[in-house]
Amino acid sequence: MMATQRRALIALCVLLAACTPGPEKAGELTRVSMQEYFRYEPQFRDQGIEVLAVRVTGGQDRQFEGVATIRHAGKSHEVPVIIVLDAVNLAWFAQPGGLAFLAGQRPDGAQQVPR
Repeated sequence: MMATQRRALIALCVLLAACTPGPEKAGELTRVSMQEYFRYEPQFRDQGIEVLAVRVTGGQDRQFEGVATIRHAGKSHEVPVIIVLDAVNLAWFAQPGGLAFLAGQRPDGAQQVPR
């Protein structure tokens, strides 16, 4: 009985390992996840942010490095991201400062007041 359970566990592990998507699919899944985040997160919801593409540039197993192309206020920005995924979950993380262009936009001609 123990051998049967062990074989079943090994078969399940092999099956789940085969379910990890390749780089192209990982990029597309990440693009959709990022777009949903920007669409529904209150601080970004009304900014018209569009995630055009996520290109995987490296990594292995369940962690990839990539570059997200994001359009905001008529300009495209390249944002380095880390993508972590398995057969069920996907998480993405922008590099520190990568989304700084989304922080408070000032009207044209407005300058910060010196203190």
